[in-house]
Amino acid sequence: MNIDPDATRPQIRRHPTRDGVQVVDPIQETQFALLTPERPTVSDCDTERFYFPADTGATVWTDTVETPYFVPLWIRDEEGNTVAEVTDQESVSVPPGRYNVELATTQVKLQFAIDGGIDVSSMEDSVRLSFSETDHLHVGARSVHEQPAATVTTTESADDLMAALSTLGSALKTTSCERSFPSLRGHPPLVELGDELSVPEAIEPPDTGVTIEVPPFEEYIYPVVPLVYYLGATLESGPAPRIATDEWSYPLDGDDGFEPEVARVLKQTLLLDCVTRTEGYYGVDLYERTELETRLDLDFAAVYEQSLPEQLRTYLELPYDSVSEVVPKWKLTADVRPEATNVSALPFLANELAIVRCPGVRSMDEEALADLSEEVESFFRNNPQALRRSTRAGPTRASTSTTDTDIFRPEPADSIEQAYVGEGLPVGASKMTVDAYYRRLDFEPSTDPQIRVAVVCNDEEMTDENVVSEIYGTRDWIEFDISFQDQLGTMEMREVLQSEVDFLHYIGHVDEEGIRCTDGYLDTRHLSDVNVSAFLLNACDSYEQGRGLVDAGAMAGIATVTDIVNEAATSVGRTAAKLLNQGFSLAATVSIIKEYEQIGHHYLVVGDASASIVENQSGTPHRVIVDERDDDEFEVNIFGYPTLSSPMGAILSPQIQGIDRFYLNSGTMEDYVLSKQKLLEFIHKQDLPVDFDGSLRWSSNVSEI
Repeated sequence: MNIDPDATRPQIRRHPTRDGVQVVDPIQETQFALLTPERPTVSDCDTERFYFPADTGATVWTDTVETPYFVPLWIRDEEGNTVAEVTDQESVSVPPGRYNVELATTQVKLQFAIDGGIDVSSMEDSVRLSFSETDHLHVGARSVHEQPAATVTTTESADDLMAALSTLGSALKTTSCERSFPSLRGHPPLVELGDELSVPEAIEPPDTGVTIEVPPFEEYIYPVVPLVYYLGATLESGPAPRIATDEWSYPLDGDDGFEPEVARVLKQTLLLDCVTRTEGYYGVDLYERTELETRLDLDFAAVYEQSLPEQLRTYLELPYDSVSEVVPKWKLTADVRPEATNVSALPFLANELAIVRCPGVRSMDEEALADLSEEVESFFRNNPQALRRSTRAGPTRASTSTTDTDIFRPEPADSIEQAYVGEGLPVGASKMTVDAYYRRLDFEPSTDPQIRVAVVCNDEEMTDENVVSEIYGTRDWIEFDISFQDQLGTMEMREVLQSEVDFLHYIGHVDEEGIRCTDGYLDTRHLSDVNVSAFLLNACDSYEQGRGLVDAGAMAGIATVTDIVNEAATSVGRTAAKLLNQGFSLAATVSIIKEYEQIGHHYLVVGDASASIVENQSGTPHRVIVDERDDDEFEVNIFGYPTLSSPMGAILSPQIQGIDRFYLNSGTMEDYVLSKQKLLEFIHKQDLPVDFDGSLRWSSNVSEI
């Protein structure tokens, strides 16, 4: 696909409805606003003005800008030294000079170049920057979207596979510990099967001096690929799995076996890199550093100066048990069938630093769908009319199309998300496809910044779920186009699927013949031109129709693997809409649904499970867990869900008054004890999913506790 590079760059322009500037990423379809006292003049500027790389630059003629919500920021001088930072409700000033201001946790990477003095006023819901001795600033924007630089071709030979996968580290923008920042890890080159090994000249893997040796079989090669990428290592054949350098080696066949040891090394290395990097450009107060300093006798300043092999040796000399409690919850575990045809999925999994496992011959579990709770089973038996199945079909456990599929349950994983690449239907994990991964790269730039959501209800008895059309779009500063349609015929449904819709929320029936419409059935397995990006098919046993949508062009969707109860499905639909509207990925949405909804385990993601329809205001979507104490105080914890735009290694600073600490953005963070007032102030800064004593609520609906 030939796309004009200029069309893919972020756009900086006057805001269409407010006094200020709107920054739009046409690839990610994300938006950010900067407010000004009056409608400003905006013109292009040279991106060389900025300290950090920028895709687009614009001069904005104003002496004041304000963010629409609180955003931490750093002010650096010409040499890149930090002269001031704002991480809480505070005010700072710097005298006239030449500065670079970097904003954190914005949907597009933003920085300002300013020749003048800067006064920063931080308020509860915004940050205002006023400039002296200048009447303008330069705004630089960089997309978080990364395209692979090239495609490497390999044969099925183990030696060729290893040579091809050794190129993945070429995407690293640095081999220092700063590569733990997602923005300094480019997307690895693609890898495809062909008649011969072919590596483009543009691919130049780094010479880190690190080699990973494994026996020449896919079940050993695939699990080390994310580690090969992250270390910029060379992958070679050897009699036993190990990391090797000129000075030392480290075995990868630990006491618990090969795959667990590889996972531990990846987790330990990323964690310690994230802590060591605080000695560099981002000297933030990082919670994980404080925790490790109580456990380890390690001079992080000295480690920062070491080479990559020396740092790795220092890290691996530490027992994993000494750091395990500080390792963030991992985003993704992926089970990949050890077959050459699945090699194309590996660069995408490496990009997400996934833990990769290669399952052996599966023992088929004919009862994979039979682990429903006793309560739900009883409801199915006694209330067949309440199922989201067409009245012309009986309340069977699953349709023929699904039971004929290879259904199994992958081994559980200790991660937020779990995926499977290969043939079959994985109950309890997302069904990933290589085509969907590639579709992630086939972005057509959009000149329309609106997020288009279509809600379709094809059954009058399910109108209670129609309220989701009022949930989508309830986000300040993001433009939505929400449409609601009901009782569609097959041609009308086909038109919806062919339209440029970012998300389709379908409410109704699905049978063996397809999606039920007013005049028959539309079978998505016979479609070839679906333009809907993502979807939720909230109907009984909708997996096959969801897979049909992905095969025909959709990126990903949420579907079901068995019958679902109408009332419970309505609850799931509302919860999913709220989560997706706040920037949770499809996989994270299903993860939370499984935890809180009665029939949550009946849902899975098919396609690219990391897809999301909007970005989160804080960069990383998060859930708040609250437990009431006896003294009218509350124990509060935050659980982060990394996304493609805020991956593993990113940081998050919760906007709690008096707390200016940063955290790695994945999983459970520090416990706080907050008063009722401080808790309410925090959760009302954006609409958050809040766990009150095991029950999921939404902060927008919480006025009293």
